Amino acid sequence: DASLPPDSFLELIEHAAESTRLAISEGSLLLEVEFPPLPVSQLDEPGLSAYDVLSANLRLCIEYCKKLSRPGAVPSLEGGKAIAITLPDVEELRRTVEYMGDAEPWPNVRLNSLGGDTAPDRNPLEGLWSNVFKQSGGGDAVVAEWAGMYVLLGASCQELPTIKKLHELQPDKPIVCFNLKLDTLRGDLGLPAFPPKAIHHEFLSKVKPVYYMRPRSYSLSLTRPPFLMSYSGVLFRRYPEQWQSLLDRGTGKKYRQVKIQEVRPPLGTFKAELTEALRLGDEAAESAISQAGFKQSTWWEDNDQSLDVSFDWRR
Repeated sequence: DASLPPDSFLELIEHAAESTRLAISEGSLLLEVEFPPLPVSQLDEPGLSAYDVLSANLRLCIEYCKKLSRPGAVPSLEGGKAIAITLPDVEELRRTVEYMGDAEPWPNVRLNSLGGDTAPDRNPLEGLWSNVFKQSGGGDAVVAEWAGMYVLLGASCQELPTIKKLHELQPDKPIVCFNLKLDTLRGDLGLPAFPPKAIHHEFLSKVKPVYYMRPRSYSLSLTRPPFLMSYSGVLFRRYPEQWQSLLDRGTGKKYRQVKIQEVRPPLGTFKAELTEALRLGDEAAESAISQAGFKQSTWWEDNDQSLDVSFDWRR
């Protein structure tokens, strides 16, 4: 009886908001909402730009915030507090306000930036050096006193330390990572000029996925026609339900539940679950499944040194 990915973005946003409200009511304050902001077929189009994706995310984020701004939905919004849709920097804030035509696209929903709403006067050289140091240590987070909740949009790996600082400054305010692709950002941690891996262990490990929908496509070699089989599936979670590995039946709307589990599986394990669910009779295909390899997880999924301060990111 577990939920399946909905057929419309309207229903998806409603489900994501419901899961967010429930998690906050149970005491969770660091939350993740992740789903494709456009149909998967459009995401593969070569003409699609990052601006197109950000614009789609912005529209969906506003609809999501509309539902959370309803009276009584989020306790921290009482007393006239607003939801702050928080962009990475002042420049992004200015472009977004210009695009939307208003800094408050909905009552009690305002646009904001991690660095506040004003930029310091500085010459281009100072800005260059500031960006270099920001990559490893993060910039200064500016608290929005008028906000009762933050919904982060468009942040990159370089902003993760700043987000961590924002949470430390206001630990009692809900913070939602909205379509930030945290798994992709985790992969950059520890690289030269990027924040350290400790950001995951000390901060991202505490971010609970309350709505998570990640489509993945794979291929498998066969020894007979068609020789190459393409298949796809979705790792799906709608809080408080469990994590589901879903195999796409090929219709675009119907899924077969492969496995349901309390703990989020590593992506390598998710792929293996889908592959095994194909139930192919071809001996070479079965051999490929059994020889998938021992290592099926990444460093942040392993936690082999037990450095994670929380297990919420997988529950």
